[in-house]
Amino acid sequence: MAQKGSKYRRKHIIEVADKRSEELEIAMKPYLAVLYHDNEYIDDFYNLSIEDAGRAYEMLSKLSNETGKKKTKLNMKAAEKLDEILQAAGFKRAQYDGNYLHKQEVLMIRMDFYGTIDRLKQGLRERELSPYYRELMDNPLQKRPKTVEYDFESSPSWKLFSRFQSFRHIERNLKAYLVKYKIDPQILQLMTPRDFSDLVVQAFQKQSNEQKITFQKEISVRNEFVRDLARRQGDQMAEMLLKQGWDERYVYSMLNMMKRFGKYNSSKLVITELRFTEKVLADLKKENINCKGFKLGEKIPQVLIDSLIDAKKGYLLAARDENGKKLNGADFPSFDVHHKHAVTDAGDLKSVAYANYKKNLCLVRADIHSLFIHRCDRVKQRGQTKSYSKRLEFVDADTVFVIGFKPKERMSFDFNKAKQTKRNKIDDQHVVNYVECMKQLALNQAAYDRSHHKDVFNVDQEVERYKSKNYRRMNKQCKMLLKKVRTR
Repeated sequence: MAQKGSKYRRKHIIEVADKRSEELEIAMKPYLAVLYHDNEYIDDFYNLSIEDAGRAYEMLSKLSNETGKKKTKLNMKAAEKLDEILQAAGFKRAQYDGNYLHKQEVLMIRMDFYGTIDRLKQGLRERELSPYYRELMDNPLQKRPKTVEYDFESSPSWKLFSRFQSFRHIERNLKAYLVKYKIDPQILQLMTPRDFSDLVVQAFQKQSNEQKITFQKEISVRNEFVRDLARRQGDQMAEMLLKQGWDERYVYSMLNMMKRFGKYNSSKLVITELRFTEKVLADLKKENINCKGFKLGEKIPQVLIDSLIDAKKGYLLAARDENGKKLNGADFPSFDVHHKHAVTDAGDLKSVAYANYKKNLCLVRADIHSLFIHRCDRVKQRGQTKSYSKRLEFVDADTVFVIGFKPKERMSFDFNKAKQTKRNKIDDQHVVNYVECMKQLALNQAAYDRSHHKDVFNVDQEVERYKSKNYRRMNKQCKMLLKKVRTR
């Protein structure tokens, strides 16, 4: 009995030591609590920082995906935990067979989304832009063509761009540019998608050295989504942020920026006081702004906040901490707009333009977006196309605002209720196939070459011709050699 008791005691001591070792390790690396604990791991996950939540997710994902002859209990337990944690956080793991989209189509979706196009670096122009575009742009006509001569509808590449409302809106601007500089109208039938991107740059640049050119006239698709979301659901968004404990001056300043401009980057945010302070009243008087009727502690009129921000004088209302230091927007959360249906997989949508519809977008805390949602993305590439093989998706397809992992830290809204039907019908009229458009473009370019008596280098034809010619020469030499041998 003494011996058995001794074994039990030793086992108990080892278990206690292991538990203390685990607790010490968890204290240093909090994300390990999710792996070590078998009961309260969801609560452990909720209490993690966003960075540690990403680490826990990454570890569980790796453990659950380990391959071998037989899945171990550890692998299965990790997979079970991961699914339950993701479900609790509003996510699910999704696998894809591959809806490959050409990189030029992805670029169009991105340009429509951001409302900007990056200028092509000078050294890349010859490689990226077609010789037809470069030649015709560099050699304008003597006589200015008429506007009606520019038939955008007959351009295979423009058909790809016209799937997006933002590009349809600028067709007139592009046409005016071509007319102004007397560009041969037949350029439209020869231009590649990359050529059209460059044409937009040329037409909308304000300076020749401008690197990022804005072409959308009012507000970008991305910012319009944020603006409309904040205007519709701003009260609920503010309530969620306040419950997380954020300073109400930051919360209402951020919501005001979203409602007015659709912007969401806290580093550019001017955090203003909500009520008049002695410092604010003094600063206003220094600027000779009429403060008559303004009283200490009273709410600052929104019209005054907006007018000063528009005049680049928002600093006069700057919110300060108890030590009088200005609140820095960069010390508070920023946000990103996340595509719920991945851009690179937009090929399975009726129109790729759907990828940027409001119902497919979600405003997410920037650190959740980068450190968690895209933590374990897997992307496959095939030639000039890419596609996700694994990705996180929202359980609720109507999720539009996420500031944490708890249910009360995410919000749903059905943007289908918004006026989207009319745009859907118009976009559906412009659905085209990328491959078919590129085939037509190749035929147009070949016809242009023939009409201008241009020699076109076709590597496949040249190789076959060389091989055939080389084979005949070698065959002839072999026959001559064989004849000499026989006559000896």
